[in-house]
Amino acid sequence: MGSRRTVFAALAVIAVASATWYLWPARSAAPALQATGAETRSTTTVTKTTLTTSDTVGGTLGYGRLRTLKTTKPGLVTWLPQPGAVVSQGERLYSVDDKPITLMYGGTPLYRKLDSIGMIGGDVTVVADNLKAMGYRLDAPKSGVKKETALTSSLVDAIKRYQKTIGVEPNGVLDVGDAVVLDGPVRVGAVQAQLGDSASAPLMTVSGTAKAVTVELDAAAATRVKTGDAVTITLADGTTTPGKVSAVTAPEQAAGTDSSTPAKMSVLIGFDEPPANGTADSGRVQVTFTAQTKADVLAVPVGALLAVKQGGYALQLPEGRLLPVATGLFAKGMVEVSGPDVTEGLKVVVAS
Repeated sequence: MGSRRTVFAALAVIAVASATWYLWPARSAAPALQATGAETRSTTTVTKTTLTTSDTVGGTLGYGRLRTLKTTKPGLVTWLPQPGAVVSQGERLYSVDDKPITLMYGGTPLYRKLDSIGMIGGDVTVVADNLKAMGYRLDAPKSGVKKETALTSSLVDAIKRYQKTIGVEPNGVLDVGDAVVLDGPVRVGAVQAQLGDSASAPLMTVSGTAKAVTVELDAAAATRVKTGDAVTITLADGTTTPGKVSAVTAPEQAAGTDSSTPAKMSVLIGFDEPPANGTADSGRVQVTFTAQTKADVLAVPVGALLAVKQGGYALQLPEGRLLPVATGLFAKGMVEVSGPDVTEGLKVVVAS
């Protein structure tokens, strides 16, 4: 009789063991019981959606990348602008030996003395384009000659009128350093020189005139960022506004910086719309980059996943059957799922 009881006890243990879940659940597997003893389980629906992941990093609000201005023109500094001043085409940036050095727009600096009729080059083109934009009349070129690329007598006359306007000797000659050529209008940042300093020393920093955000990223992370990428900027007051990546460049390395430090890239971000009046000109902000997007995927809340003891995941149907699934992108509490029996609209159990 005792041996029979022992056999029955062993069989009972085996039966309990065989009924045990073979899952390590990502949620509690124990169902809540109603007063009547019936099981209640929360369910959700498999949906087709777009999943997007994002990375948020700190950035600096300002006016874009700073550029240090200096000149090879000999002499002493006799006038400097105030920090925050905006300088536009034809206006004075600084003065050397009481001669105003003005701003011109373009891509080629004045790299030689323009003093001979017939000279051709990008620097001549810059001068012609700027004088025309400032309202100085240029005669129509002779047949086969482009006034934008040749130093003509008409262009020399326009240079003289321009020189008279800014208060220098109207000799019709422009020399290296007589004008600073930049992409567009600039905002003066820090003024480093003082009156009486040599003009060959760094004079000031300048930037663009539109508010922008600068973010420094490791070179590896920056490879995932492209010009034109949309971002979300969170300002210091908590408001958010859209922006776009306008440039990805290597920042200037400060003197004495260890070149063995990890490479950094500077990401310049412009605002889709100018920030409202009263927004600070500088300070720390947060920038959210879209890291990955997958459209038209099947997804469920992460709480619907059950981790299978043998590895992988499954979804549980309301009647208890398990569907093995492959997981994809995780984003904002949702996870991409796929499998032969996983369809849009399918109801599955989710952790309550």
